[in-house]
Amino acid sequence: MSLFAKMLRAQFCLVAAAILSNGALIGVTLWWNVLLSGIIDIVSVGNRLSANLIASAIFIMVIMFAVNFIKTYISGFTCETLSHDIRMGYARYFSYLPVSEMEKLNTGEQLSKLQNEIADVSMYLNSNLFQLFNDSMNFIITFAWLLIINAKLTITVNLPVILIMIYVFYSSKIIEDATERSQQAKGQMNKYAEMLLTLFPIIRLYDASRMMIEKYGKEVNDWEKQTVRAERLRARLMSLSGFLSNIPLLLLFFVGGGMVINNILTIGTLYIFMNLSGNISGVMMNTPNSIAAFRQFAVNMKRLSHKIIIDKGIQLI
Repeated sequence: MSLFAKMLRAQFCLVAAAILSNGALIGVTLWWNVLLSGIIDIVSVGNRLSANLIASAIFIMVIMFAVNFIKTYISGFTCETLSHDIRMGYARYFSYLPVSEMEKLNTGEQLSKLQNEIADVSMYLNSNLFQLFNDSMNFIITFAWLLIINAKLTITVNLPVILIMIYVFYSSKIIEDATERSQQAKGQMNKYAEMLLTLFPIIRLYDASRMMIEKYGKEVNDWEKQTVRAERLRARLMSLSGFLSNIPLLLLFFVGGGMVINNILTIGTLYIFMNLSGNISGVMMNTPNSIAAFRQFAVNMKRLSHKIIIDKGIQLI
């Protein structure tokens, strides 16, 4: 992952701004939940809301909208900048090669990298990178904050998370292996397609088109089977992960509800736990897919590590 580290260092200011904006949104969300908890407690005992409290709620909602807009814009701009860097780094690598080395290049192999590794890396950067940061920060900050509010309820409700984490580790490995096989099959299909284009005159000369098309059809079918298998595995494992993620919410309903009945907990505080439970259990539900996607991203980055030159001092036109 040294290439990834170089990319992040090259855009350090943008990456830091994106992470800080994620943290700011989480902080504003927690602030909103505290205020809303107080409103629920006031209403639950039959008291009227003050004008200052209503104004504070509107003010926080406006701030939350503004911070979310800024976070979305900065994260999107940073991801697209990183994608641009890796595409230009690939082009920069070829621009540095001497002519003698260029003549030895396999066009099919380079085309495969463009259509597989670089395309997948760009897609991951634009769709998953800061979502992973956001989920991680949500999980850590929310869990620590709930511990401060009520450690007993937090620990009781989230004990099943340990079992979910064990399941997540193994299921993500299975998803990763299936995705890797699908990508390998796609790479073979692309290489074979390039070979067909290169050898087209010879194929026509020896009337071998039927045989070559049958072979290409076999490669396409193999890629299709591996892709379908990977998607089915992902769907089954993610479904079970979603079921397991509901266990903490059920415990919260029964244990937290009992604490409210016994006046150990207020309704507003229970609302905070229920409203923020998705930051913990929801992350657990998506973790198998997130880990598998990140592992696949790491594999692609490793394959590209010798083909990308990150040099901010050089601008290609």
